[in-house]
Amino acid sequence: MTDTKTPADNGGRASGRYRHITHVMLLLQRSDGRVLTVRHRMSSTHSPGLLTVVGGHLEEGEFAQQAALRELVAGTGAQVAPADAEFCQLVHYLDRAGERSMGVAFTARRWQGEPRNTEPDKHTGLVWVQPGNAPSDCHPYTRTVLANFASGTTLYEEITAPDEAVAAPATERGGAA
Repeated sequence: MTDTKTPADNGGRASGRYRHITHVMLLLQRSDGRVLTVRHRMSSTHSPGLLTVVGGHLEEGEFAQQAALRELVAGTGAQVAPADAEFCQLVHYLDRAGERSMGVAFTARRWQGEPRNTEPDKHTGLVWVQPGNAPSDCHPYTRTVLANFASGTTLYEEITAPDEAVAAPATERGGAA
């Protein structure tokens, strides 16, 4: 008998193997050391009002670096040449609902175009942050990715979501320097 269940119908399994979401991130870093983040709208299901690094999800047929570069263009309009996107770190995240995902982060210090909020339906603005002193309203996943980046940790990190949600700011804010 052939297994006709999709991975979603089969608890994340296809052909008996577990499959899960892969996040991709691109840490765009200015010469002053700040890294670009996006502030999510309060309507976001995963990061309401919180800051996250620029990224998204791996799509079928993509390699992680391709997906990170695509997500950067989609979210900010800025473009990075593949040769300028360097592997930064791999994270394995467990959220409060018990769902696991892998995250692959890249860094870039050179890009073309001025970053801008090209997804105003998802984000209220862009914010450049100090990776070693991330604001309190960063998503816990983002806070760990930024701390690892600032400390030079570039291999692998397991991240478990805190039991309590991170407090979002009182109002939706736009970008800040």
